[in-house]
Amino acid sequence: MNSPITSKPRILVIDDDATIHQAFQSILTPKRLDSASLDASMAALFDEPGAAQNSETTFELDLAQQGQIGFEMVKASVAANKPYDMAFVDMRMPPGWDGLETIEHLWTADPDLEVVICTAFSDFSWDEIIKRLGHTHRLLLLRKPFDKAEVWQLASAQARKRQAETAARNHGLELQAANKRLEEEIAARSRVEDKLKHDALHDGLTDLPNRLLLTERIERCIERSKRFPDYKYAVLFLDLDDFKLINDTMGHTIGDHLLMEVANRINKSLRSLDTPARLDDQTPARLGGDEFVVLLDGIKTPDDAYQVADRIHKAIGQKMVIAGHEIVVTTSMGVALSREDYQVPDDILRDADAALYNSKANGKGRVGVFDEKIHQQVMNRLRLSSDLRKAIELGQLRLLYQPIVSLESNKLESFEALVRWEHPEMGCISPVLFIPLAEETGTIHDLGKWVLREACQQLRIWHDQYPDMGHVTMSVNVSSKQLVLRDFIPCVIETLATTGLQGLDLNIEVTESVLIDNAEAACHSLEALGALGIHIHLDDFGTGYSSLSYLHQLPFDAIKIDRSFVKDMALDGRNANIVQAIQVMASNRHMSVIAEGIERVDQLVQLQTLDCNSGQGYYLSRPVDAKTAQAMLAKESQPAEAQPAAA
Repeated sequence: MNSPITSKPRILVIDDDATIHQAFQSILTPKRLDSASLDASMAALFDEPGAAQNSETTFELDLAQQGQIGFEMVKASVAANKPYDMAFVDMRMPPGWDGLETIEHLWTADPDLEVVICTAFSDFSWDEIIKRLGHTHRLLLLRKPFDKAEVWQLASAQARKRQAETAARNHGLELQAANKRLEEEIAARSRVEDKLKHDALHDGLTDLPNRLLLTERIERCIERSKRFPDYKYAVLFLDLDDFKLINDTMGHTIGDHLLMEVANRINKSLRSLDTPARLDDQTPARLGGDEFVVLLDGIKTPDDAYQVADRIHKAIGQKMVIAGHEIVVTTSMGVALSREDYQVPDDILRDADAALYNSKANGKGRVGVFDEKIHQQVMNRLRLSSDLRKAIELGQLRLLYQPIVSLESNKLESFEALVRWEHPEMGCISPVLFIPLAEETGTIHDLGKWVLREACQQLRIWHDQYPDMGHVTMSVNVSSKQLVLRDFIPCVIETLATTGLQGLDLNIEVTESVLIDNAEAACHSLEALGALGIHIHLDDFGTGYSSLSYLHQLPFDAIKIDRSFVKDMALDGRNANIVQAIQVMASNRHMSVIAEGIERVDQLVQLQTLDCNSGQGYYLSRPVDAKTAQAMLAKESQPAEAQPAAA
């Protein structure tokens, strides 16, 4: 069954005979034509009496008397995007173009036009027509006289054919457009996915691989080394010396541009390699901050790694110009070579970091290589870190208390709580060793809580035993790592509440490092401590570089002059001048001054002459245990004149 025509087909009849036009109208349009002469003509043409009867309207019919006119009408229809579906063309149309010439022109205007040639047997043979127009499925022949039904069927079939082809073509174009949109969407989604994957594996600032991608590639190196004994790789771990100083003095924007330039120089150093290792096998990565790592995959000898390290070291050390600023930075670096016992990426990263740490300990701007000596140091540190955690749990730590004395009245003002560790096998371990270790490993959080709690509990006991001893306070050192923790202030509040102490009973001592490591968070914590009434002491003043800029911003109540200035005051007038300048500056800001490291009577006398408020040191008293401190408090609480504590 034929499919219905979905829209009214457009048909053009080109014939020089007006009677033919009327005949086609009677067949293809609804007009009723009653002329007797027309009936006669119809009968002659179609060999069928009464052919002019009405038919259902389904066509839009246009008429042309000459080929040239029909050609112009076809051109206009195409231009208006309303092309004819088919054309009936008479073979003889004197004096203009004949049917064949007309068709040739029509197809130049619309190559897809369906054409029916209306011809008598005496016009042209089919062979002549084909020779002229060629074989084409768009050409049919209708011999005169023709049947009404035949005309109708040709019109319907050819129009339906043209419309079906047009619909198919349009549908094909729509499918092509849809496919193109789909391809574009797939490509866009692929780009987004690639971008997300790239961002997940690369540093946002420098676009270098991040820790995740670096770890994946180190894992491949470790697996490859297990399969091929001769395969070697290396890891370079580096950071920038004094990068924090650049950030603090020049701003984070300059710091970020500096890091990007460092990444660029690392990349250039790897591209210019003349070692046997290939560029594609090298992975420069940024772990965060100013820490960078370079994985050298497939080196031939250790010298390859040393050569790369030296090249990167020199490249970074060259002068940089960033935002108009000339900057020279040095880098410290640690090198770790592949070993059979490496099982996970953290193993070699740990050793490279240890080599970096060791190189920094020997002076900045150096390249250190991980060896057995450093390996043993790392193992000792790991063991010591583990033992420190156990020491906190098992109660192997104890506190000593060093008195802080008024240099004006010789009265005891405070005790500084100092933690000591009695290791069951190694004996007394210096806090110079285990405090930095606790900060590096995160143990400082538990250690700090323990010290704060023990010191406050001890002060509570002394207050209860000697209610008339005057206002003696407790000074507790707080690490920069502790100060920026969210639970630090709540821990202090809880400790004060548990022990029944007031904020004025507690002094928190911090060094200038808290202002360097994380200034913003440290400032918030110090302000919160001040709001609790706790006194804030700036310890080891003068050994850093940033304290002066914070003295007028932060709630410091006292400055502790570092022992290095007190030690040689009598021999070096400059130290005495520095102490005096600190005293004047502190007085102007309503802060007191505490001198550390008083070890001789001449130092004590000179500090008193300079109007220094308080002091501590071996001349006044060494750190003592709780029992000895209690005896000192008992003597202090007696009504007799107080005497300086024995050295």
